Amino acid sequence: MPENIDPARWEAFCDMFSKQHHGYEARIEILGSSFGDQEMAAWLPFSGLSYDPHHAQLFITVGGISSHYPAHLTHRIDRPQTLAVHNTPEGQVSALHVVSEDKTETLVHLMPQKQLTA
Repeated sequence: MPENIDPARWEAFCDMFSKQHHGYEARIEILGSSFGDQEMAAWLPFSGLSYDPHHAQLFITVGGISSHYPAHLTHRIDRPQTLAVHNTPEGQVSALHVVSEDKTETLVHLMPQKQLTA
């Protein structure tokens, strides 16, 4: 069951979430009734999540954190209405779900980065 985040807490939540999940692998999907489901990014390192209350915009950034992923991609969501977190049965974050004013949905699937073995 998703946990909806109170809009009054979005700025603080985004800051905390970004610090805790920096470097996780992220997949971003955009779901819209007028254009169907679109994959925006496939398993790039999660860089951050931020909310600008003055312009009512949420930003999701992936990539740009290492020489393997030097470029970054920022997805902007205008006038978000809901921000929810989905957890695994073990309590780990598995996805973020954002719904904008025009009912476009953004899903950010997250998983810890795979550890390289020697």
